[in-house]
Amino acid sequence: MSGPKISLNKLGEYLTATPSRRKRIIQDQQDPKAFIAARYSDARAEILQYLVSGMADESSLLAAAQRLRLDDNGTEFAHQDRLASAEAIENFLEASEQIELDDLTVVPLESSASESMEISGVSVSIRPDAYLKDPITGDIKGAIKLHFPKTTPLTELAAGYVGAATKVFLQKEKNSPVVDHRKCYVVDVSTQTVSTAPKSHVRKMNDIAAACEEIDARWKRGNG
Repeated sequence: MSGPKISLNKLGEYLTATPSRRKRIIQDQQDPKAFIAARYSDARAEILQYLVSGMADESSLLAAAQRLRLDDNGTEFAHQDRLASAEAIENFLEASEQIELDDLTVVPLESSASESMEISGVSVSIRPDAYLKDPITGDIKGAIKLHFPKTTPLTELAAGYVGAATKVFLQKEKNSPVVDHRKCYVVDVSTQTVSTAPKSHVRKMNDIAAACEEIDARWKRGNG
């Protein structure tokens, strides 16, 4: 069995979940379903392209959603995923006015990129969807992390944990001295909710460390 690991969005959910749901989250992390990870890939790609453009042209993003709706090629799963991506794109547009890029450059991560941070023995996959960089110095000032699943939306509390961990990751793992908590965005697409990292992250990171200790212990005993 590989070492304990969890995605950051799932960790945010874990911190606010019932005991039975916590157990299920760990089981899913131990035996991930590949098709779940593939969901919303079209929406993610189109949204990132829109962000890179400085969110200059909403019509192009709406046109992308329409193309996805009209495309009935492939399997039923692929068709349903395109429909879900189209809805996600429109939901993101409704929320996008809460994102202020100012003059920062949006730098998406490669789809194969892996960005993680070890917390209390657990490898937490942080992986923002994009970094927000100072165009002159190249320093990372923030990040954007998207959350798509309608069945497991991030609550305000869970999003706060995700934002806090993202901020700490940028400061410690990416060695950025100029991270702005207001530019660490967590976007729950299905609920059209945009959150930012807290100014003070100590309490939330203590909670995250305690949760990771629990995950580590349960993982090593086989999730019993």
